[in-house]
Amino acid sequence: MRGFKEGVFDKDRVPKQFQRWSPVEALGGLEDVDLEGLWESGKRLILLDVDNTLLPWRSEDIPQHTIDWLARARGLGFDLCILSNTRNPERLGRLSEKLGVEFIRDKFKPNPKMYYLALGKFGVKDEEAVMIGDQLLTDIWGANRAGIDALWVKPMGGKEFVGTKYFSRNIERVIGKILHNYFQADGVDVAVKPGFFRHETVRQLVKFGLVGGVATAVDFGIHYFLMFKAGGGDGTLKAEVGKWVISTFRLDWPMDYGHLQDAAYAPLKVPAVLVAIMISYLLNRLYTFRTTHEKVTMKQVFQFYAVALVGMVIAVSVGAVGQRLADASPMMEWAAGSILGMVAGFFWNFTGQKLWTFRKK
Repeated sequence: MRGFKEGVFDKDRVPKQFQRWSPVEALGGLEDVDLEGLWESGKRLILLDVDNTLLPWRSEDIPQHTIDWLARARGLGFDLCILSNTRNPERLGRLSEKLGVEFIRDKFKPNPKMYYLALGKFGVKDEEAVMIGDQLLTDIWGANRAGIDALWVKPMGGKEFVGTKYFSRNIERVIGKILHNYFQADGVDVAVKPGFFRHETVRQLVKFGLVGGVATAVDFGIHYFLMFKAGGGDGTLKAEVGKWVISTFRLDWPMDYGHLQDAAYAPLKVPAVLVAIMISYLLNRLYTFRTTHEKVTMKQVFQFYAVALVGMVIAVSVGAVGQRLADASPMMEWAAGSILGMVAGFFWNFTGQKLWTFRKK
């Protein structure tokens, strides 16, 4: 992973908005974990991610150094448990048997439920457990939500799920750059660059967020109107569009209220996002990246829309899945899906617009 740096973090100095993603330490791999130090500090349970932490993604060939490390951990007296939300439970079962490590499979990380289940299963307190994983947005965030210390290890290989490789890792690079300012060295704090908000990237991120707030308000407003207020035919527009989607794509879904809403979510999101993209382009050009000294070119407009449209696909996809997985009232399911999609699209859009569309010449 590009930009990965090893070191011990001073979590107390990490800005509050980034503490949820901050590990205790970043390490090159399992073999760099100080097992003796963990034991002496009172840790008794080690929670483990699988892919790119214990072994390469989708592989079932367990590296010898992983086998040796697990044996050493057991020798010291640690309990070990794999936490996984894999959609391939058969592979997880085979790996668990080969490794001799029990597993818990439940809700997607960073949901803390799996962590709580592990604490209960092994009868330990949160301060007696530690999580080891390669992803800030799942392994580390979930551990922090459960009050468990987390160690961030460098991914073992370059192969991984496409959503992780092209979406999550880009977000991690942005967050990691900020967290790296809060390393310790030899037990002594490294001087932090003065003025957190004087960093150009941080200022732009904040401005991009403000512009995103305006664009999001437009997006949510239009989408809410189309989903819950607009009429169509003899019923609501949502019902008509939902019926069309289910019929056209031959989805084996019942024509009830919840499934009609699920089917209509994505099509009715598209016009809302297109309007929001246009507003976002103008405001980011004028305010966030301040490129008014440059002429508006079709190339720049094309680049902005290309990044934004990919972001739209990410936001709509994540939002639709989020709404589908949520178990609440229709309004709360819609809100949950919309917020998840907004966060996913935000980090993609900021990275793409900064590094490509409005890149400094």
